[in-house]
Amino acid sequence: MLLTACASSPEGVFEPACIAYSGDRIELGRGLGKGRFEWDRFTDAVSVDNEGNRIDPFPGYPKAGRFETDGERVSFRADDGTALDERYLLDHRGRTWLLSYEQNEAVLDGEAMPNCALVLTDGSP
Repeated sequence: MLLTACASSPEGVFEPACIAYSGDRIELGRGLGKGRFEWDRFTDAVSVDNEGNRIDPFPGYPKAGRFETDGERVSFRADDGTALDERYLLDHRGRTWLLSYEQNEAVLDGEAMPNCALVLTDGSP
């Protein structure tokens, strides 16, 4: 198995590598500008309150801000300065993945790529 960390920060859209009914979509750079991100969450589930009003499943999303890379680690900071999360870039089988800490550790320990992990796409719907 060949695994390598990414040498530079790729720009593009990271989306689930499967047909997903809920998950994350993270765009790095591109039209947003160098060092900027937009992080959105999605689901096909619809919840309503007692009056029948739709409930936002992900209040505060999409989030936008700046990201920084340190080797394979990507740190996300919202425009209001709030630290959001850290993810890890990994090149695996010719594709670039953006993994959580737990996902990254599992793959580096020899486990299979997690189902529906975020992969760099061209951003087409």
